[in-house]
Amino acid sequence: MLIQELKCINWRNLEKLNLSFSNHLVILQGKNAQGKTNLLEAIYFLSRGRSFRRAKDQEMITWGESYSYLGAKIDENGNYFWKEVSIQPGQKKEWKLNGHPGSGKKGIWLVGYFPNDHEIVEGPPQSRREYIDEAIGFIYSAHAALVSQYEGLLSRRNYLLREHANEDLIETYTEKLIHVGKKIIQGRLEYLRLYTPLVKEFYARLGINNQMLSLRYQPFGYHLNKEGIIHLEKGFEKVKEEEREREITIIGPHRDEIVFEKNGKEFRTFGSQGEKKSLTLSVKLAEMSVIQLIKKSKVIMVFDDVFSELDQHHQDLLLEEILNQGQVFISTTRENDEWARKRRNRVTVLNVEKGKILMGKGNE
Repeated sequence: MLIQELKCINWRNLEKLNLSFSNHLVILQGKNAQGKTNLLEAIYFLSRGRSFRRAKDQEMITWGESYSYLGAKIDENGNYFWKEVSIQPGQKKEWKLNGHPGSGKKGIWLVGYFPNDHEIVEGPPQSRREYIDEAIGFIYSAHAALVSQYEGLLSRRNYLLREHANEDLIETYTEKLIHVGKKIIQGRLEYLRLYTPLVKEFYARLGINNQMLSLRYQPFGYHLNKEGIIHLEKGFEKVKEEEREREITIIGPHRDEIVFEKNGKEFRTFGSQGEKKSLTLSVKLAEMSVIQLIKKSKVIMVFDDVFSELDQHHQDLLLEEILNQGQVFISTTRENDEWARKRRNRVTVLNVEKGKILMGKGNE
């Protein structure tokens, strides 16, 4: 899968753009706050239907303008299609595929790495839960729908607990929550069975060969046996009185944890900054591989400020990994003549300055 053309109008600080990409590796060079990340955000938005910054849609519109537009021509194994989105304040996003109304989460398989992704490794359990659910939901829309349904049921059940509602009514919502919660947990477990060996493999290939990395799913307040049977009903029965006293739902998939460990110790506590960054990159590369395995398609990758906190050796290892994949967009503050040499001149270098995009060194 390749982005062949990209059009941007009134997107953040970027001037009107109409770019073509003939190469698999695209380097965005420039100083900070010039627009590199905004361009990566535009690509991400077209694929995922939202900003990686969790920003509101209207924040994408250039200050003083009344709308914003993105469009891309995509090559998927020789088949071409256009995906577009228009944003206007106070209105729903308007998505189109080949000129017809379409979905924001359809058509472009992409994985992004951004500096705030370090929260996946060193942040609270919620960061890992949200990441895993989003990764699964990007592939299977049914999982995203289940998570949304669960959140609605959870909110309602917590309200009933606070209001000391009728026991039968609370029990009705408990049963619904268990039913949907089990499906979410099962989806996470099935994904992790495929995903975990890939994380370990990439972590080893990025130069951390002397550590034993493990990843496990840790249920909160209920038992999960080796056969994968989820004993959520028994868990809720045990905490029934405590929930009435605390007036909140205290167990379920919204409290579970995905634990990364190195040599038996929790990674977010005992990992160095360099190790944590290598693991975060491994997490993203594994996500890419899962999509490739399931969807049988090359995955576009975007990397924002990826080389900070990595020494030259690990930078070279990462380059070797990503250059063997599909189309890759990388932003950097460095001017590096090594790009062309490493890719034998098959690289597009774009200089970004004050929202303007200019062709740079290293282009054919």
